[in-house]
Amino acid sequence: MFQRAETERQALLQALGLGVLLSLAALLAAWLTRDHAIFSLLPPGGTVPDMRPEQRFDLHATFFTIWVTIFLVTPALCLFPFIRGSALAWRYWRAFWTVSMLAFAVHFYWAVVLVFGNDWSRILNTPRVSAPRLDTVFAVWWVLDVLLAWFLRSDALWVRAQRLLVHLLAFILFFMGAAREGELLLSRAIGYAMAAAVLVAVLLWLWRLRPGTRQS
Repeated sequence: MFQRAETERQALLQALGLGVLLSLAALLAAWLTRDHAIFSLLPPGGTVPDMRPEQRFDLHATFFTIWVTIFLVTPALCLFPFIRGSALAWRYWRAFWTVSMLAFAVHFYWAVVLVFGNDWSRILNTPRVSAPRLDTVFAVWWVLDVLLAWFLRSDALWVRAQRLLVHLLAFILFFMGAAREGELLLSRAIGYAMAAAVLVAVLLWLWRLRPGTRQS
């Protein structure tokens, strides 16, 4: 049973356990659907396939692992406005921000190494990846912010500013990739659901800022 974490270790283990289960489910789903044309072998707007039929498992795994990443990063994005005023929010934010980063690392590896064979000339020129340079910068930035969260528990202005920016970038990239550029209806639904959850969280945060509103 999922119980409220009383320590940072408990929060991390809960998020990590969920992340492992979802990642295994994503890879299992990719394996079970490898013989089905769920995602096109044609690049967006293309007329010639850039993927071979035997690459369907890796192609599906790439999509399913980014869905897992979005599912895991959504709690972190929702909790982010509250982390300065709540130890519990900080605890779960850091746990899900960390585990979703690990899930994104799995997706990044699957896409770059297994799908594109670490061929950056293909990655930089394929319509399958809308902003490869920005995605790479974001991935490095995300790792650095996770390290800061664990090893530099600072409230300095520069830490807060860069953290806000990387969260905004995460939201934009995941929303655009899923909701605006998603190949399937389910992908678009995942993107819009993430956006709706974050919007509700921000509105709640703004409501709690009203004068006279009790802060818990």
